[in-house]
Formats: sequence, C-alpha cells, structure tokens
Amino acid sequence: MNGRPQSTTVREFMHLADFLCEKGYRIGPTIGEGTHAKVKIVERTKDGKILALKIVNVKKANKDYVKKFMPRELKLVLDLVHPNIIATHQIMHMDDQVFFVMDYAQRGDLLSYIKKRGMLEQSEAKKIFIQLAKALEYLHTEEIAHRDLKCENVLMMADDRVVLTDFGFARSIKSDDGDLLSRTFCGSSAYASPELVQGIPYDPKPNDVWGLGCILYIMICGKMPFDDRSLKRMLYKQLARKIEFPDKVSAMMDTECKTLIYTMLEPAVEKRMSITQVLMSEWLKEKCLNDKDD
Repeated sequence: MNGRPQSTTVREFMHLADFLCEKGYRIGPTIGEGTHAKVKIVERTKDGKILALKIVNVKKANKDYVKKFMPRELKLVLDLVHPNIIATHQIMHMDDQVFFVMDYAQRGDLLSYIKKRGMLEQSEAKKIFIQLAKALEYLHTEEIAHRDLKCENVLMMADDRVVLTDFGFARSIKSDDGDLLSRTFCGSSAYASPELVQGIPYDPKPNDVWGLGCILYIMICGKMPFDDRSLKRMLYKQLARKIEFPDKVSAMMDTECKTLIYTMLEPAVEKRMSITQVLMSEWLKEKCLNDKDD
C-alpha cells in the first residue's frame, strides 16, 4: 500500500457497488454516456441476466431535466409494455442518484449500425421501420408522445428486434383542459419538425411522425434529410418540401417508399400522416398483412 488517500471517485464506485450488490446486481463497465446520464452493464445475480443500468445524478444533471422531465419519465417507463419499446424492470434511488434497470441492447444503436454499414437495403429498412412504427402507434394509442425520435434512440437487440429507448422527453398528452399542445423544444434539431423550428406550440403526435420520417430517410439514404447547421436554411427547405434523394438511391427506391417519406415529412401538420396511416401505407401494407397471417 502506498498510503495515498483514496480518491472520491473510487469511494463512490465502491459505495455504488455495495448498494447494487444489496439490491441483487453486480456492476460492470460503463457502455455509454449522454447529456443527463451514464449507462453501465449489470448482472442480475438471481438468474445471471445481463441488463443495462442508466444512472442519473440529480445534482449534476440539467436542472430543467431533473425538475420537469425526469418525473414524467419515472411515471411512464415502468408501465410501457411492448416488444419494440425498451423494458424498464426496476427503478432505484440512492442519495442523489436515480437508477433505471433496463434491457441490454447487445448490438448497439441504429446510428452506429448505419455508420458502420452505410445505407440499408430497402428490405432491411422496412423490417426495422415497421417495428418502430408499431412502437410509436402503441405510444400514441396510450396518449404518450416520445418527442425525441432519432437513430441514437433506436436500439438493436440480440434477437433482431429493434426497440425505442430514452423517454427523457416523453410526456402524457392527456389533458383535463383540452390543451394538448407542447411548448417545449425537445430533441435533436436535425430531427425537428418545422413547427418546432419555428418555436410555435405544437401537437406532439405529428411531431413524432416527422422524427420517424427522418429515421426512415436516414436508413434508406445513409444521411440526414436536412442540414441543421443553419436552422433558418433548414426551415426554408422543410417548408419548401425540398427533400433530395441521392441519385443512386432514387433510381432503386420503391415509389411507395418515396411517397411515404414525402408524406411523413409534410410541413403542413394537418396534411401529415398519422402513425396509423403510416402503417396502412402502400409501402408497408403487404408486410403488415403478412405479419397478421403469421
């Protein structure tokens, strides 16, 4: 022993490890860090199942998130039950930290997958997209808006499922006074709908559909539909319906897929598809019918 005082970081880690051991988990390495949280691997000791542990330090996290958004997330996530939505098994509290025990996505997130593979074949994109659309339909049926749909929030499981994750900006859209509009700019600007970019109160369901349309475009084209380095220029292109497809992609795309993207990235909210209409679209119709037959 060298006699040097133990660092606070090591002490905190040992305290965390002891706490998790008492709760029935063995702690593993950190696998990710975001704006509000870090994620570690844990093993559930009773059955050896490998899970993910999201850790939020309420003292270090953004105060607006802690006071406004995290209470909504805590209220929602344990009740979400769908094969294409990340399962949250337990929520725990210790000192200034909140822990979310969730399923572990062994294959990472969709953005990393696309960066590694490049643009996806339409058949693979359709397989992924229909799972996301069904997850969003479930949320909207439950009167919940996700409000942060992006490729980083789509995880790929070992059994080939994809799941939506990160409900930090999610909210219930049930209202006693009939006002269902959101007034908070949520999520990534690159996936933001025109109504968000303009900073006007918005219906969160069509906003979710816009984000899902961006994800579909990225899977098919291997790039973002709009450049968010200048929000003014991006808004102009959004309102002018300037959606450009790479030549080599456009030549091979199904017309029905192109039409679906155009109608999801429709700047007029009243004309934009609902998620139910998305699932009934020509591009997905045959796949949906086959799934029902199975």
